[in-house]
Amino acid sequence: MAKLDEIAELLTEEIKGFENSVNRMEELKAFLMTYKIQADTSDIDFIVKRYNDHQKKAVDEQNKLLANVIYHTKKSMALPKWAVKLFWALSVIILLVLGYALFQVSRIPKKEQAAFSQGESNAVRHFERFMEETPEAGALYEEWRKPKGKK
Repeated sequence: MAKLDEIAELLTEEIKGFENSVNRMEELKAFLMTYKIQADTSDIDFIVKRYNDHQKKAVDEQNKLLANVIYHTKKSMALPKWAVKLFWALSVIILLVLGYALFQVSRIPKKEQAAFSQGESNAVRHFERFMEETPEAGALYEEWRKPKGKK
């Protein structure tokens, strides 16, 4: 029986402890039901406002860049592929013609020298033939070449 009394005493103590816990929980419940909670969102508002300002700056910069792209796009000119190919073909042809012209111009002194030599030899032959055909002209020429005062 002593054991039964001990168990009963333990159960009584446990029940009292449980009642005390329930009473404290009811007090806490009453306190929490009457407690007013006010949400403080000032920190969140500050962070959101700073983020909003950052986003506005980013959008403004993007708008400026987009306006710049639009300006340059409107200012640019689109050409068809055939026009670009024609331009390059004409450029190559012009460069070839200029190269050939420069080559020909560089050969002018050689041609002039050859023409001068040929003209000189033709002139000398012409005068020699003239002198042979007309001996009076040859004598007059020799007389002219040697002045009288220097004999």
